[in-house]
Amino acid sequence: MQEICELCGSDALEGVYTPERSTRGITVHICGRCGLVQSLPRADRAPRAAAAVSGGADWGNVRYGKGFRTKIAVDAVLRQCDPQAHFSLLDVGSNRGSFARALLSAAPHAHITAVEPDERVAQSCAGLARTELQVSRIEDAALETGRFDILHSCHTIEHLAHPAHVLDDHHRVLKDGGRLVLDAPNIAILGADDIVEEWFIDKHLYHFSERTLSRMVEAAGFAIVEKADRGDAANLFLVARKADAVDSAVAADPQEVEKAYELMTSYVATRAHNMAALVAVAAELHALAPKGVAMWGAGRIFDSLVTHGRFDARALRLLIDTHLKAHVGERHGCALAGPEDLIQAKPGVIVVMSRGFADAIAAEARKFAPAAEILLYTDLLSRARTRLAA
Repeated sequence: MQEICELCGSDALEGVYTPERSTRGITVHICGRCGLVQSLPRADRAPRAAAAVSGGADWGNVRYGKGFRTKIAVDAVLRQCDPQAHFSLLDVGSNRGSFARALLSAAPHAHITAVEPDERVAQSCAGLARTELQVSRIEDAALETGRFDILHSCHTIEHLAHPAHVLDDHHRVLKDGGRLVLDAPNIAILGADDIVEEWFIDKHLYHFSERTLSRMVEAAGFAIVEKADRGDAANLFLVARKADAVDSAVAADPQEVEKAYELMTSYVATRAHNMAALVAVAAELHALAPKGVAMWGAGRIFDSLVTHGRFDARALRLLIDTHLKAHVGERHGCALAGPEDLIQAKPGVIVVMSRGFADAIAAEARKFAPAAEILLYTDLLSRARTRLAA
């Protein structure tokens, strides 16, 4: 059966990229009519796998990332309604409940319906005041028409086999004038000059730009009232109002198609260059080992350093990750530690293996090891790239 584009309905899908270490055998396609980037096959109901902490396409099922997006979502909801008013909210993909708990605290009369398919984390919302939990996929949830004032969906839409159909249903269950608060990964991150991890993971079937996500939301009958922040290359966060008129027709967009191809070409070339540079990063870190090296961040960038840079994790005095520590015990033979362990370890060097949270991590590290030299992954990679180019 010929696959068609979820946004414009075209069959002009061209395979352009095969992700590294895909367990599902996915291939990334670009729609030659509207520019939406999407992965095929759309195996959204694959058997649930164990947690995989990887820099490749097989990353997933750790389920802690949504917690980083709680504040921006709660703030948006409170801009759209009176926090002292009575209102109903649908939380799509409620995950470990960080958003639900924060909103319930900020809005004392809010009522939440939390929908989460993963029973391993769904119970985080069980027993919360003013909260109804449905352990279900959003496509299968039985929800009344016109029931909700607000619908919150955080990093869920990219997992769905048919997000346009689900957005249509979001429109149905919202009251007239109700608000959609939507958050998704931003494909613009592919243009980052320091990317080393595989961005196209198996769990994500759609890869939205600001343009393609906005068009899909509008085609479902919403009017965007808060546009995505163009300064955030990692996330697409927008707020939309349920509108009366629905015009689902999506015209061709040659400019968006061209942008998608250019971004993919840039990503492939930049990532290949950076993976080669990781060998020099690993060599620099091995040379620093006698000083006692602690590394903060054991996730995707760290895995890429070991896998592609051939870094020997046994050279570390300490490996810290405050979030992964709760879910996995070790990474590449190193037990995961907490920040407080820096006091006893007394490293001479602390390497921050994070892109978006580097400054906050560095500030925290200085509290526990004020005498240590702080090195950022981005600086290490930049030096390695310079040496590679010489």
